[in-house]
Amino acid sequence: MRVVASPPTLVFSNVVRFLALIGALVFVHELGHFAWAKAYGIKVLKFSLGFGPRVFGIRYGETDYCIGLVPFGGFVKMLGEDPSDEIPHEDLGRAFHAQSLARRFVVVLAGPVMSLLFPVLLYFVALLGRSDLTAPLIGTVAPGYPAAGVLLPGDRVTAIDGESVNSFEQVREAIVRSPRRSIRFDLERGGQPVGVRVTPEAVTTKLPFDERVTTGFLGIAPGFPLPVVGVRSPSPAHTAGLRTFDVVTMYRGAPVRRWSDLEASLTRSRGSTVPLAFLRPRAIEGALGGLVDLEVFDPGLAQIAPEPGTGEMTTRTGIEASDLYLSDVAPDSPEGLMGLRRGARVLALDGEVPPSWERFIAALTEGPPRLRTIRFALDHHEAVGGFSLRPVVLTDEFGDRSVQLRTSLERWRPIVAEPPLPNPSPVRYALSGALTETAEAMRFLGLGIVRMLQGRVPVTSVGGPIAIYDASRSVAVDGVWGFFRLMALISLNLGLLNLLPVPTLDGGHLLFFGIEAVTRRPVPLRVRQVASVLGLLLVVAVMVVAFRNDLERKLGVDFRVGALAPAAGPPGVESPAG
Repeated sequence: MRVVASPPTLVFSNVVRFLALIGALVFVHELGHFAWAKAYGIKVLKFSLGFGPRVFGIRYGETDYCIGLVPFGGFVKMLGEDPSDEIPHEDLGRAFHAQSLARRFVVVLAGPVMSLLFPVLLYFVALLGRSDLTAPLIGTVAPGYPAAGVLLPGDRVTAIDGESVNSFEQVREAIVRSPRRSIRFDLERGGQPVGVRVTPEAVTTKLPFDERVTTGFLGIAPGFPLPVVGVRSPSPAHTAGLRTFDVVTMYRGAPVRRWSDLEASLTRSRGSTVPLAFLRPRAIEGALGGLVDLEVFDPGLAQIAPEPGTGEMTTRTGIEASDLYLSDVAPDSPEGLMGLRRGARVLALDGEVPPSWERFIAALTEGPPRLRTIRFALDHHEAVGGFSLRPVVLTDEFGDRSVQLRTSLERWRPIVAEPPLPNPSPVRYALSGALTETAEAMRFLGLGIVRMLQGRVPVTSVGGPIAIYDASRSVAVDGVWGFFRLMALISLNLGLLNLLPVPTLDGGHLLFFGIEAVTRRPVPLRVRQVASVLGLLLVVAVMVVAFRNDLERKLGVDFRVGALAPAAGPPGVESPAG
């Protein structure tokens, strides 16, 4: 194995990005404690980002603001927080333990709350930069799904169930939350208002942590398929020299951008010769000295004479959508060994004619491995063959194992997007999206912690500093949105973990305060000290497990370190934040 070192500048930028991520999250968390302590007049002795020896800092007023050597955490030290503190007489009223139970509760709770609220700001800033939205224009309608024959390519959605929509994102959201429920679409079709009703089918998806969610699906998409043709043989189109996967660019001298436009034009042509201009993909293997495989497009012209009469377009011309034509088949796969290859047209699967590629792939990969029979057309002939897909065992980052059937069959049906629309209300859009994203991420992480406590999430899924570093490095290609999203997830993780009732964490202090509120007296000092030691041991054990997992994932070495302890699901800051 050859290892290539990263350039120093890249390593430096990755380290800076990682430290900025950790530092920002710890700062926000500790700022919650600090701000409320100051608001209540509690004397704050130290505000530290990081643990261990003091690297540098400044003293302003009565507080030492500093940075510690170990960056994975931080703390706010308040007067009287430690029972061994010597408190001057004049500061007795400013000590933490001298405050009312309600004030102490708020000061401790403020840190996790800030960590849980900070993602709202992060998502808001990221979404505020989205000045464009996808137009609510239907571009693709997959045959065999509820929308087929009801919604048409080119329909512009103006309202759903009486509520106006301004983007395709709103259309998708309305469909997703309406499985098996009839919804009304108000459309603009050919310049005329049209109203239709359609019922999304229910689709159940398995999510991490053994969660299943049911959503609605109609089979529509915003992009328009390019005019890539499938050509039957024999046919007028094949005789004229047109071939499968040719991209038609002009029809009778007029430009063609969409498959739906070409389909409509060919449907109107009955008997008269049709001139077409097209681009034909040609593979160049081992281009640039064998570095890459490329495809170039050669221009061409064809004169097609559709058969007269009232038959369907495909019958009269031999041209159809490339939807069920195979563009790529792995030669060593069961499908390739059976005889399928590029250009084959799928006719039937187990005796059933698939209405669309989506339905074909869904039927092919569902259920257990078994012998499948496929009928296809290739090189002027029809053939039938049998094969069985190979099951693949997958294990996700949360330890969930699943067996899936994978196929090497691919199609080529490129999509062209319509010009985006300006966002009419960027602030409201960003705020609504930020609240939704934060709530969903919090629900997901909370479920992960519950599954962890139930023992349904393996210890090997816990991530530590190296996992966070790798994540911060990998999201660099996603720009600000990717970095903010990662920061939001870790911030939520930090907030939720600190609310766990573990001594030394904020949740442990809140537990003691709850007991004090019920019993009307503080928890005995000895009990708190013993509990704190046990809590610290638990936190250290989690950190050791997380670091061990990081090394195993990074180096591929099986480390055996001490006893294993329960840990948090998604990667997070595995050290207490005060």
